Amino acid sequence: MQTANQKLNAFQSIFGIFLQSAHTPQKVIETLSQMGICVSVDSINTAVMSLSKEAHRGISTLGWTLLASYVYDNFDVDLKSTVHTADKSEDTLKHLTAGLLFPLQHGITLENLHCLKALWERSLLNPQVNSMDMTTKKGWKDLLTLHPDCFNSWKILSNLIEYGPTYFHQFKDRLGHPESVEMIPVAKMKILAS
Repeated sequence: MQTANQKLNAFQSIFGIFLQSAHTPQKVIETLSQMGICVSVDSINTAVMSLSKEAHRGISTLGWTLLASYVYDNFDVDLKSTVHTADKSEDTLKHLTAGLLFPLQHGITLENLHCLKALWERSLLNPQVNSMDMTTKKGWKDLLTLHPDCFNSWKILSNLIEYGPTYFHQFKDRLGHPESVEMIPVAKMKILAS
């Protein structure tokens, strides 16, 4: 399966990285490598290090532009061991955070982001803001008043057709889509894991 040219073994490289990510024992990977099905453990480790360095450079470059958005997600993983020993701790639950970094799209420049300072000065999340100074606090219901004639009436009809009495289901084809107001165009975006 493996070509004589070491630079033309794309399948074996990808398969090797997959095996590494699936926590396949090194002995299995080495056996498959000897059979020509995947690359060696050393090649896999070199590829992973190279990809990690490339991702780090990309994240740093994008972060320095200040035109990026960060998204974090907390999750739990239960890392149970297949071999039980008396000296191992029983606490196998790990709390992890994953991060994504993606560039701001649609021609956003640093000039467009000057409003962020004013928003932070008024934010209830800012510890320097006295919550007593905030005279008007907005909630999610205030979003319903942004375009009351367009979206709200469409949403009510949509809910009536979807969840209401069976009689209204006949109008599903006539509902259409809500009217676009200041529509943001769809853009393919490069996302970097941090």
